Amino acid sequence: MTRLLLAIGLFIGLIHLANAQDPAFNGLSINDFKYDVLSLDSFANAVVLDEIGKSRFFVDDHEGRLYIEHEYNVRILIRNKEGFKKANFTIPTYKDDSNKEYLSNIVANTYNLQDGRITTTPLGKNSIFKENHSKYTNLTKFTLPNIQEGSIIQVSYILKSPHIFNFKNWDFQDDIPKVNSTYIAYVPANYSYHVALRGPLKLTDQKAEALRECIVMGGRRFDCSKMTYMMRNIPAFVEEDFMTAPSNFLSAIHFELSEVYTLSGSKQSYTKKWSDVDRELLSDKKFGGQLKKDELFKDALPTIAPASLPPLARAKLIYDYIKSNIKWNKYYGKYSEEGIKNALEKRTGNIGDINLGLIAALNAAQIDTYPVILSTRDNGLPNKLFPVLSNFNYVIAKTTIDGVDYLLDASEDLLPFGALPLRCMNEEGRVIHSKKSSDWTPIKSLLRINKSASVEGELTAEGVLKGTLYITSSEMEAFNKRIEIGKYNSIAEYVEKMEEKTPNLTILNHQIKGIEELENSLLEVYEIAYKLYDDSISGSYAFNPNFMFRLSKNPFNLTDRTYPVDLGFARVDNYTCKIKLPAGYHLKERPKNIALTLPDGAAKFKFSGQLQGDQFHFEQQLNLTKPVYDVEEYFHLKELMSRIIQQQKIDYHFSKD
Repeated sequence: MTRLLLAIGLFIGLIHLANAQDPAFNGLSINDFKYDVLSLDSFANAVVLDEIGKSRFFVDDHEGRLYIEHEYNVRILIRNKEGFKKANFTIPTYKDDSNKEYLSNIVANTYNLQDGRITTTPLGKNSIFKENHSKYTNLTKFTLPNIQEGSIIQVSYILKSPHIFNFKNWDFQDDIPKVNSTYIAYVPANYSYHVALRGPLKLTDQKAEALRECIVMGGRRFDCSKMTYMMRNIPAFVEEDFMTAPSNFLSAIHFELSEVYTLSGSKQSYTKKWSDVDRELLSDKKFGGQLKKDELFKDALPTIAPASLPPLARAKLIYDYIKSNIKWNKYYGKYSEEGIKNALEKRTGNIGDINLGLIAALNAAQIDTYPVILSTRDNGLPNKLFPVLSNFNYVIAKTTIDGVDYLLDASEDLLPFGALPLRCMNEEGRVIHSKKSSDWTPIKSLLRINKSASVEGELTAEGVLKGTLYITSSEMEAFNKRIEIGKYNSIAEYVEKMEEKTPNLTILNHQIKGIEELENSLLEVYEIAYKLYDDSISGSYAFNPNFMFRLSKNPFNLTDRTYPVDLGFARVDNYTCKIKLPAGYHLKERPKNIALTLPDGAAKFKFSGQLQGDQFHFEQQLNLTKPVYDVEEYFHLKELMSRIIQQQKIDYHFSKD
């Protein structure tokens, strides 16, 4: 990470930028339609020809409130039909009363080259739609008209935002390449920001200019700074499976407020110490105030979790009580939204309501428990250099019982005690011990995605495998499987869909055990008939034992991946077959038995099959021993998956004596 320090400031008043305007996009020319996209990216379906963002402070005359005005302009060349989706725009705006954002001045045009002339099709106002997306967010959506292969679209708009802390972060990278991306920040001289360039790419150019007398307030003029950041010939950022938030890895400029200087010369610091953040959190009625609500549980505790039970048993009962009495409303948050008392009465709440309530209840039972604030996988990694409270959007509980640490999240009905959902698995969280003490703690799990399957049966002369399929889901795989089953109206419907998704499979009978026993494995038992091959010809046949559990697609396809492979959890897959063959057949051709191991045992794969008398035995094991693989390990992991796919494609050939 390249860190730039920008000491710049602001006067809260009417802002006028004199002689600070940059020219808009140059006029469109026929040469723009002929841009050689393939020279930048041979796989690109569209390319950003030019992109300019400008951000500046101003005070709204009506409200008397400070805002940032962000002006955005982009011009995109659509190369083919696959690129048509880039003509769809969705712009989010926050709508909560205290931090409402406003979108205005939307102008969009589609340009096409016809008979050597440039034609223009403007976006009509009636084609702009506003969607109430959630309690906190509106979405403005529109699609540019008359899109063709070779079209150029141009869009501009202005976003008015009160969020001055982060100014306006700027992503240079997107999922399509860019010829040019420029960001210009106009900042008066009494605000100090930390400015960081993140990601693997370097700036092509940057400039800092002092603008004289650019701010007018009370008849006086003040200086400000114009900061320009430019990047050219930017490759597309390609998202691949098993990654955390793209914002962790995109090449981008990030702003974080450091200090503000007032007219009187005093200074207000926004770069805090963790002791400041700890004090702020525990003094907040929506965080620390909720942790003191242990009286809500004291009367019920003798019934919920009798004191005669061991601490771990009591903790599990309290955990189950919170899960049963406060259902998650699907909103995150480190702060309580309803307040624990109201959440219990309404039987619903956000993550803060649920897990702060869990902490208060455990502490009421004399089981020492502390809040852990974290950033979810889709929210990005928190700043580790200095505390930025807005980086954190989630809270869980941490307790130690009989020398064992437990991280707890009571938001999921099917989540067992001591497990965390995948959304929480994002490196580290901050344990808030007191107003003067907090520490980083790893957010990791000893639980794995653990699945084993086995088939035992007999292969008929007609090529039908008749027998029993056993599938055992353990640890986090059991949680995932319970969620999957819960999506259906009944077990019978789940089994029916399973049969539909597997050609040639007939499920004659089924039994599923352990659905409600959350800390135990879940066992599926199926009596099956599976058509492995057509009737044998000339006394020979072939079949593939991976008829249900084959890896069909390599999840890793990039030539170079610049970000880690983050699975969230280690993974274990075991599969065995024991099949009695028709009499008189022997194994003629088969794939080689192999055992592959990555350096330092980071992953292991075993594949073997043999015929013992009339019994065919097959065993396959895949063990991904780490939840996270570094960039340097990507090539080895990619090659391992490729070898597995190749191996699983090969049939076993049998012939009759």
